[in-house]
Amino acid sequence: MERSLKLISLIILLTLSIPSLLILSQDQQLYYIQTTSPQYSIVPGSQFVQPLNSTQTLYIAVLLNFSNQSSLQSYLNQIYLLQSSFHHWLTPEQFREYYYPPKSYIDSLIRYLESYNLQFLGQYGLALIFKGTVGQIESAFNTYINIYYYPFKDLYWFGKVGITNIGPFYYYTNNVTASLPYNVGKYVLGIVGIDSLDPKVVNVTRQAWHLSMVKAQSNLISKAVISPITIQQYFNFTEAYSHGYNGNESDIAIEGVPECYVNTSDIYAFWKLYGIPRTGHLNVITFGNVTSGGQSGENELDAEWSGAFAPAANVTIVFSDGYVGGPALIGNLLNYWYEYYYMVNYLDPNVISISVTVEESFLAAYYPAMLYMIHNMMLQAAAEGISVLAASGDWGFESDHPPPNFHIGVYNTIWYPESDPYVTSVGGIFLNASSNGSIVSISGWDYSTGGNSVVYPVQSYELTSLIPFTPVTVRTYPDIAFVSAGGYNIPEFGFGLPLIFQGQLFLWYGTSGAAPMTAAMVALGSSRLGALNFALYHISYQGIVVSPIGIFIGKQAWIPITSGNNPLPAHYGWNYVTGPGTYDAYNMIYDLLLYSGLIS
Repeated sequence: MERSLKLISLIILLTLSIPSLLILSQDQQLYYIQTTSPQYSIVPGSQFVQPLNSTQTLYIAVLLNFSNQSSLQSYLNQIYLLQSSFHHWLTPEQFREYYYPPKSYIDSLIRYLESYNLQFLGQYGLALIFKGTVGQIESAFNTYINIYYYPFKDLYWFGKVGITNIGPFYYYTNNVTASLPYNVGKYVLGIVGIDSLDPKVVNVTRQAWHLSMVKAQSNLISKAVISPITIQQYFNFTEAYSHGYNGNESDIAIEGVPECYVNTSDIYAFWKLYGIPRTGHLNVITFGNVTSGGQSGENELDAEWSGAFAPAANVTIVFSDGYVGGPALIGNLLNYWYEYYYMVNYLDPNVISISVTVEESFLAAYYPAMLYMIHNMMLQAAAEGISVLAASGDWGFESDHPPPNFHIGVYNTIWYPESDPYVTSVGGIFLNASSNGSIVSISGWDYSTGGNSVVYPVQSYELTSLIPFTPVTVRTYPDIAFVSAGGYNIPEFGFGLPLIFQGQLFLWYGTSGAAPMTAAMVALGSSRLGALNFALYHISYQGIVVSPIGIFIGKQAWIPITSGNNPLPAHYGWNYVTGPGTYDAYNMIYDLLLYSGLIS
């Protein structure tokens, strides 16, 4: 999951917009779509077989970038770093007006591709779907699509093992960087669907989208279940409620597992079981009707625990079920992106909670266009004042092996969008319980994922952090930590936290729960706090809050974690298990509001 700094070229590439301009003459220019470069599309070690049949029909998605990336970054710097513009949020309508490609441009791009007999099938936000033959696509994009054979059993990226036992296999892809005339290509971020590697690999990565949970049995199961009420009391949520912080008028949006569904009766049963005084609404929004992934325990967990910890907040789960291209393009990764697109444009929540993620290094190595598409949604969320929190992962540091089988040295696959600079990565802590379910002690959860980004450089909030030992090499995570496992007399990857699923009580572990619980904490303040890392790293352990609008005496919100490992050890200050640590909920929401100038 962690990468070395030898990838500095990728860091530079993926933190800038994509310049792709070649001057052919004074009156003609070509725009090269660099995310379609053979360095991404052709797997190293592949063998050319033959050209793909030119009459074969393909479905493709043309992905659009923002129209003024540098201006957007300047705006974000102003609203997060400058007193004069501090937290001047945009509405979704304003954001689209300022930064989305104009309709006239989109119409011209569609007309151009239709002139090569590609059939336009529809627009889904920043994704344009087309159907055409291989020959038509090659002509329109000035490229060639060939069949290749990958002779090895393991798939590598950045020179190390990424996925084991996936090959050998045949696939097709382009061997020339696609290009368009500049006037119709200037806002094209990428193309998906012009290779068959995508769905094969993406289906393997989907394994991470399933929650670990059991009914009861074996020595992994706690004989004492730790209730949400116990956690609320221990971490001072109850004091926040007593001061009127309950999430009233807040909206929490939950990233759904694409092509899945939930049973809302399970969620309501959980709240009833624990006597949660819910006043907020529960909503489920679904696009499409492909639910082959089944019932999502992952998302029922997200809704049950976020709704329990922010009882007055509205909770909305968004599922994109075969809505955008579906399996014809890149598995359901484009559907996954569309959920973010819908959230930031039409829900505009206070908080987004994410437990469904993709390997950062995989996207950087093979699908940078999809990384950019998701990153752009994180930029839009930040501009609108939406706080985005994502589970850091459950496989520990430097490991691709789920617990308890750590294998140090296998390729480190930290997760995205957790590693995005505008996303707060939520690591895990373990609750050691007594036989009656009360909390005896806390430690860093041994399977909390931490690591270094191969995409993003060190951020300004890391360079100026008030948290001791914050790394200043590249963007690192986690940024905060909360409950991910716990129980009585069980190993740290054991099960001891409750979940109602399919009408039955299950037990679970994972940072999947830490993210929605922390999202609920953020929602308690009923305000827009924006990208949280700018605040979190400027709240000291002593309660000093340093904001662009002033220096304040706050409350001691952080609880440093000094035990546990993943297998790097937790210690005082920033560490790869818990980041700065876990938190006192009342004190943290107080300090976040103080940082934002919403209380004094």
